[in-house]
Amino acid sequence: MNYNGLRFLKDCFESLIRQSFRDFEIIFVDNASSDGSVEFVKENFALPFIKIVKANRNLGFAGGNNLGLPECSGEFIVLLNNDTTVDKFWLEKLIDCIERDKNTGIAQSLVYTEGIPLKYYEINGTINLLGHNIMRVFEIGKDGTGEIFQATGCSLIIRKELVKSLGELFPSEYFAYSEDTFLCFSVKFRGLKIIHTSESIVYHKGGGSSQDSKALHLFFYQERNRLLNFLLFFSGSFILKYIPYLIFNFFMKLILSVFKKKYSAVQIVKAYIWFFTNIKWIMNKRSEIKLNKRVNGSYVMNYISGKIFNGNNIIERLINFISISYCKTTGIMVLENKKTV
Repeated sequence: MNYNGLRFLKDCFESLIRQSFRDFEIIFVDNASSDGSVEFVKENFALPFIKIVKANRNLGFAGGNNLGLPECSGEFIVLLNNDTTVDKFWLEKLIDCIERDKNTGIAQSLVYTEGIPLKYYEINGTINLLGHNIMRVFEIGKDGTGEIFQATGCSLIIRKELVKSLGELFPSEYFAYSEDTFLCFSVKFRGLKIIHTSESIVYHKGGGSSQDSKALHLFFYQERNRLLNFLLFFSGSFILKYIPYLIFNFFMKLILSVFKKKYSAVQIVKAYIWFFTNIKWIMNKRSEIKLNKRVNGSYVMNYISGKIFNGNNIIERLINFISISYCKTTGIMVLENKKTV
């Protein structure tokens, strides 16, 4: 999926056409770019296995990928960001990983992102109850693989039949951010594995589709979608227990918005207003999702962290302790509290 990513396309396409695995197609979805992206691909990569799909407006990451989905003719669907280059064996190893076990729903590449310390790639992370990343959680085996929860939409593979059975890749309403988390929840509630493989390597520059977007526009989706996933997938009894997290998140982000540009008080308020003004949509979506569930929420929650922060200062450790203790007391079986046999 591409939106005004012309500056990345040459490197990305050249790395794709050098793949060791040859039997594949490229569906290039363009979200109404204004930088000449489509013309560039037509002029420089006019190959029979490359198909261009043009949207008449910016549909976001979610809507753009949904638009390209019907054009996919293969057994597998692979998502790849436009601001990446891939190793020669990237696709071959990704396919090898998902084919090893029929119970694998998604396989994820090792994605090296510029600016992220290498230590964070030694052990995989997950998300917490606010939808934020918690680093260094899941072990990676000597063979480079390991079961995880959060697969990044930057580079993942999923069977087309599984997507069909789920009914959708992403809700188009998500536009951008945490739509890959929605997909991971969908797969985990089917009782399927999500596997990381370090043998499939991607180099990610970051910001390929959002750099030219309005910042305030994205703050809303970031905040809403992180929390919306929990409101859609988990039971009513869980949501009652989840209310303190919603309240804590609201006031914490309002305070942080004063000191950090990564949060916007206006957009945080808008996100919470959206929850109250779209209750009918939420309830309808919950009903749709419920039809595809094969396991309960406690099973899925075993892959989610009760920690709020990655840091290790006194305040962060205290808040993490309170959160994990609250989960244990209320029966929210986060991974720190899960029962082992």
